[in-house]
Amino acid sequence: MSDKSFDLDEILGDSKKKEFDDISFKKEKKSSDIDEIDELLASLKKPKKKEEVIEELSEPAKSSRYEYEDDEDLEDEDDEPVASKPQDSDEDDDEYDDDEEEIAVIPEKSKAKAKKSVIEDDGFVDDDEEEDEPVRKKPKQVKKAAHKKKKKRRSRIGFNGSIFGGIILVTIILTVSMLLAVGGLTMGMEFYGIGKSENDISFNIPDDSSNEEIADLLVSNGIIKRRDLFLMAMRFMKPETIVPGDITLQPAMPYTEIIETLSKQRRSYETVTITFTEGEYLTDIAAKLEENNVCSAEDFLFEFNRNSDNKFEKYLTNNQNAFYPREGYFFPDTYEFYVDVEDNAYNITKTIKDHFDTKITDEMYVKMNAMGLDLNQTITLASIVQMEAANSKEMPHVASVFLNRMKDSDKFPRLESNTTDKYIEQVIKAKAGNDDTIKHYSELYDTYHIDGLPAGPICNPGLDAINAVLNPTDSNDYYFCNNLETGETFYAETLEEHENNQIKAGLVEAVEEDEPEEEEDEEEEEEDEEYYEDYDYYEYY
Repeated sequence: MSDKSFDLDEILGDSKKKEFDDISFKKEKKSSDIDEIDELLASLKKPKKKEEVIEELSEPAKSSRYEYEDDEDLEDEDDEPVASKPQDSDEDDDEYDDDEEEIAVIPEKSKAKAKKSVIEDDGFVDDDEEEDEPVRKKPKQVKKAAHKKKKKRRSRIGFNGSIFGGIILVTIILTVSMLLAVGGLTMGMEFYGIGKSENDISFNIPDDSSNEEIADLLVSNGIIKRRDLFLMAMRFMKPETIVPGDITLQPAMPYTEIIETLSKQRRSYETVTITFTEGEYLTDIAAKLEENNVCSAEDFLFEFNRNSDNKFEKYLTNNQNAFYPREGYFFPDTYEFYVDVEDNAYNITKTIKDHFDTKITDEMYVKMNAMGLDLNQTITLASIVQMEAANSKEMPHVASVFLNRMKDSDKFPRLESNTTDKYIEQVIKAKAGNDDTIKHYSELYDTYHIDGLPAGPICNPGLDAINAVLNPTDSNDYYFCNNLETGETFYAETLEEHENNQIKAGLVEAVEEDEPEEEEDEEEEEEDEEYYEDYDYYEYY
């Protein structure tokens, strides 16, 4: 028992001793590990050579030709590096060809990698390896990657350009096709007279007229619009004869029917020649046409005051309140009209309006615009000048008086022309129909009560009056008056001068001759009153 107990104590003792030794060994190892960690931390804090190495690695890279934003640009060759590169030259290419290596700037992450690589397991820095440690990259490889991406971009631009060019080509083809289709449709409608007027238009074809001359007549009279198409139809149909003389056609007739009508015998129409003078009212013109059996006055006034496609109508504005919208646009001249022809009012209207377009030139429209006048104002003022001036010689000076008043409207707001009163009396009151209409238009035409020009022309002026408005005399006059017997005209700048001119023109008697007679009459009346008062005259009666 004693031996066994001794052995047990010995075994237990050895076990405790071993356990104690293990614990002490672990403590010693742990302390040594702690010492090693302390040495490692100290070595990390101690060496300044590591920072110097990184700074030395960074400084030459800063002078490099290429600068990169981050390490992802170095790792990905497909992405183009952000670099500030000097201008390309042959010397740069030679440098790339010689495979000269340059140190690139190492980003912060790469710096950390370099820093880690410098630290060894034992905590010491190898001074010999400090210069070999930085990451190096050849610029030539970077340049290749950049060129690679540029090529990709160029290919994309070319592809987009080809698509854009294709779109343009398709658009051009579709536009041309559409134009050809529309042109063919328009030509077909013109050939068959689709959508055109059915009014009868009468005119004369002179003897020995050629096909070209006949085509010109048809165009000028509004029968056809395509001269070349009509001549082509003439060559295709080859009519045996073209009968000269009077003919009535409609714009709605097909070209084939027009050619057939030209080749038939027709009766000649009777004509009449009428002269219209400057200053006539539209109602007087209508009465003349009816008297000569051309057309009825009512038909003419209705047709002439309608809108048309004439050139001057495009310039005609601000005449919505005119009593007759086309008063003033019947150009005074000598005309020849057919007698007793159906729908002759349309023919007359077309002839007269076309004639007016030939008299008002483009230069005249430009002149109106420069003077600040529209067509309605120009013809309206010309109609007043036509009626006011004693003769055509005085028209420019008379026009200057009214234009001066219009320019100085604050001082002379009203034109005060007697001719507008005559238009109210002879036209508006004769044709208005009722008192309300007469009152309405009288207020729009009476220049003694309205400011500026009346609503529309008051007659149909001639070319001299129109040119006088567009080319007035340069004057400062605001008044004028005429001697009705001699035709002499007197002009004045002031009202006092104008009153004296009225006496010279025989329009007003001298005021000085009337004053003494008025004084004598007053003295006689006073004597009579005294006489009746003395004799109690009023009491007697």
